[in-house]
Amino acid sequence: MKDLAGKHIVLGLSGGIACYKAAELCRLLIKAGASVQVVMTQAAEQFMTPVTMQALSQRPVFGSQWDSRATNNMAHINLTREADVCLMAPASADLIAKLAQGQADDLLSLMCLARP
Repeated sequence: MKDLAGKHIVLGLSGGIACYKAAELCRLLIKAGASVQVVMTQAAEQFMTPVTMQALSQRPVFGSQWDSRATNNMAHINLTREADVCLMAPASADLIAKLAQGQADDLLSLMCLARP
């Protein structure tokens, strides 16, 4: 994981048992010098807690497109605006199918489809 110093990565977690691996991935990205913003689906929260990811990323975790922390009510735009990359890990079959069909019924899928 070279050349990550100063990079901003949005790490999206969708539902799947592989969510436990996202904790280590987040830790390694930060160790390599990247800043990491975590976005989780409700299904991901069944496997990994937002508190764990917040502790590792040192940033608040986002999970809803209706999150009132986004002053302009556009968390799906704000979260990716300064991102160098959006990384979905794990990317569940459900998330991949949503993206392929253009469905955006949660923050993570909406964010992915809204990113240029």
